[in-house]
Amino acid sequence: MIKISAMSKTISGSINLEASKSISNRLLIIRELCDNKFNIENLSNAKDTRILTKILNDFKSQKDIDCEDAGTALRFALSFLATKVGNWVLSGSKRMHERPIDPLVKSLTDLGAEINYLKNKGFPPIQIKEKKLKGKKLRVKGDVSSQFISSLLMIAPKLENGIHLEIVSKVLSKPYIKMTLELMSEFGINYSWKNNLIKIEKQSYIGKKMMVENDWSAASFWYSFVALSKSGNIEIPNLYSSSLQGDSILSNIYSRLGVNTEFKKNSIILTKKDLVEKALELDLSNYPDLGLPIIVTCAGLGIKAHLKGLKNLEVKESKRLEVIQKELEKFNINTQIDNSSISITENQKIKQPSSNIECHNDHRIPMSIAPLSMKINSISFEDKNVVNKSYPDFWKDLEIAGISCVNS
Repeated sequence: MIKISAMSKTISGSINLEASKSISNRLLIIRELCDNKFNIENLSNAKDTRILTKILNDFKSQKDIDCEDAGTALRFALSFLATKVGNWVLSGSKRMHERPIDPLVKSLTDLGAEINYLKNKGFPPIQIKEKKLKGKKLRVKGDVSSQFISSLLMIAPKLENGIHLEIVSKVLSKPYIKMTLELMSEFGINYSWKNNLIKIEKQSYIGKKMMVENDWSAASFWYSFVALSKSGNIEIPNLYSSSLQGDSILSNIYSRLGVNTEFKKNSIILTKKDLVEKALELDLSNYPDLGLPIIVTCAGLGIKAHLKGLKNLEVKESKRLEVIQKELEKFNINTQIDNSSISITENQKIKQPSSNIECHNDHRIPMSIAPLSMKINSISFEDKNVVNKSYPDFWKDLEIAGISCVNS
């Protein structure tokens, strides 16, 4: 358990965020698919990335692979292992076995893979048996996890005939697919994406040294802190306006929520400003990870909000919309949710919670709620270690910025 408090309700400092795990995880797969291995500088230390690193280091000798709660690791490893010689079983945590994998499995079996469900159809654990894959035209729904699509795209250059991927419905989290393709392009892969068709022919990755930029998704919590503070000034190195990460849209969104972003040569500076809109309506289909910090920010500012395009939050580490609704009720914040949106319809007076905040084994729950410490005396979270999945130094960085964090 950990208790945080911000007595002055101000925040300042220089925060060196974790490197982007989205970029890191893609680079790990690309490096393994390269004939000439390359160095990755500033690789993320997030748990997800450490798990994927271990899988890629051990897969030649380890046939039973535990992905724990790392969804990205399981999805990327599944396609990667399907291209390799050998048989494997991929499993994970209890929650991982509740997260659907069938769209990716169906696509891989269409390419020739032999993949069997060991318990419940459509869900891990799964067995991969050695079969030669052959590229072809695939049809996939755009409203499945973008990681399914990215997983297929990264192996496409290694397949005879490549892959022609037709996306047959609205694409969710499109910037993550674009990130995958742009990273592949950095390593010599040619592709085309016209309308709803992505084409990648058989070709070779060309290795080169790569530096990972820091994590824009993690920056969302600092935007929220600054927005809810009495005064705030936070510098974050290694973030750029021309980022590969779609979540860099934060600078535009939070300009409406009282935060100014100054782009320096090698950093951004966040400062508190007075101008805040009275209501916010956003479609976050392309940026679902921003949904929780933004709704908490709006609650803390006392403004109405309607955030839609959040369907994929149902199958994350927790059922995020249900969980954030439950935990915000402890602050006297009432929200309305359905399967793809969350709303705050009136200004509500925030109260000190009388019980601890449950983290639901989901790293983004405590980090999204923590900025409310700018509005009340203190917040106690029942699991301080859950943040290790994406941002291991979160509590340490809060102390750097002037927020007390006490283990209890």
